[in-house]
Amino acid sequence: MNYIIILIVSAIAQCFFPWWIIAPISFAVGAWRSESGKGAYVAAACAIATIWIVYATYLNMTTGGIMLEKIGSLFAESLKFLKNMPLTITFFVIMAIIGSQVAGLSATAGYHFRQLLK
Repeated sequence: MNYIIILIVSAIAQCFFPWWIIAPISFAVGAWRSESGKGAYVAAACAIATIWIVYATYLNMTTGGIMLEKIGSLFAESLKFLKNMPLTITFFVIMAIIGSQVAGLSATAGYHFRQLLK
């Protein structure tokens, strides 16, 4: 249920607020509904990774792949081990890691904050 709540609320909120709105949403859901720190982390990380990958796929399809190739090439220039990967996959992997870490750690912090107040 936490996955679905974070998925829906974050998808709507990201239309109106900056990308980092995922952190307070994940924190709130983690503090409100999570039963364990691991469960909070997994639910939030998977929800945000799902949203961002679906949206990036949509952008990739509507722009013909131009935008993702340009952004992916920025990372491929800096990180030598990414040069052998297709640029689109590079972008998806980096994007999913960043979003899922922010959301997962925020949800875990929310869970532990609730435990602190008990």
